[in-house]
Amino acid sequence: MDRAEVVGLGSCTVDFFALVPRLIGAEEKINVPKLEIYAGGVTANNLTQVARLGACAGWIGLLGDDGNAEIIRKQFVEDSMDITGIQTVPGERSSFTWIPVDAQGERLIYMFPNITARVTAAQMRERFAPHIRAARHFHTEASQLPLEPVLEAIRIAREAGVRVFFDLDVSPKDFLAAGLGTDAELERAISLSDVLKPCKAAARELTGEDDPARMAEKLLDFGPKLVAITMGGDGSLIATREGVVECPGFRVSVKDTTGAGDAFLGGLSYALLEGRAPEDAGRFANACAALCCTRVGARAMARRDEVERLLGR
Repeated sequence: MDRAEVVGLGSCTVDFFALVPRLIGAEEKINVPKLEIYAGGVTANNLTQVARLGACAGWIGLLGDDGNAEIIRKQFVEDSMDITGIQTVPGERSSFTWIPVDAQGERLIYMFPNITARVTAAQMRERFAPHIRAARHFHTEASQLPLEPVLEAIRIAREAGVRVFFDLDVSPKDFLAAGLGTDAELERAISLSDVLKPCKAAARELTGEDDPARMAEKLLDFGPKLVAITMGGDGSLIATREGVVECPGFRVSVKDTTGAGDAFLGGLSYALLEGRAPEDAGRFANACAALCCTRVGARAMARRDEVERLLGR
């Protein structure tokens, strides 16, 4: 297999989806009619989207030697992804999540990072650096991993001229409360990113704004060359130094919104890999996100032909 054009360091999980009648609160109890099990994880998901669109992609990092690792590896192989950047740690448990999803597609996510979050900066230099240097795009996140190895991986990517994508998947307040890094480290990760995609809570917290366009403009001041703000069915905003463009969304029958943001970032990465202009790349990414919502599971990512049909090409 060729070395991956797009590699990523970040969450890589098995997702346990409980298809529930409704999302319940504290002290409540409810019968669940169905449980579905899929591979997932923010970074692993957006890399999967890249792979399904036709580029070679691969996840780098640590897995245990448990049943969840088998599920993760099997899915990567089925998607023709590069698995040479995976290191197995005997006797450890791989990452997983517990996700209740209601009939409207709304959900909660409980994350168990396990061995995946114990990767180190030294391992980035000694084990994983060749995979990063050989790529054209490097994806990472603020979600489950500590920032020390993430920053080391970003440093390696930048020195090699590899474009850096940073998915700020949780609010800075929650991320810092989890003890995964400092304010200074998070600011540095954002500033060193070429492409930043924050979740809505993170964008509001960092900018103090509610308007997506103003969020995007202010986030550019942190250092990224491109900021992508997703707006659900309304599409997305893509901001660069040249301006902010609104990319319309697509109306689809929603079954599950899990993974839509990951599909968006994977689609955006693929489109930019092709050299598309920001507005065109944003619309392509919106189509990927919309199609992901039409099926259950964070890896409900579409193939290139499906995306082109939705785009009307």
